Amino acid sequence: MVEIENDKKLASFLKDADVKVVWKEDDKTKVGRGKIVNDDDNFIYLTGDKGTVIVSKTDVIAIKQ
Repeated sequence: MVEIENDKKLASFLKDADVKVVWKEDDKTKVGRGKIVNDDDNFIYLTGDKGTVIVSKTDVIAIKQ
């Protein structure tokens, strides 16, 4: 089986777009609004009016544009 590497970042798809990210944290649902400024293999970096939050990709429930 051939494994294909995907170098596309989530931040490049949603560049300069305001998004809403929903994730779970300590049995609660959290919502963040802003722009995805960067992401890597494990985390999404969301910057909004209240600052920057780093969310684990495994905890993300939804991303809405």
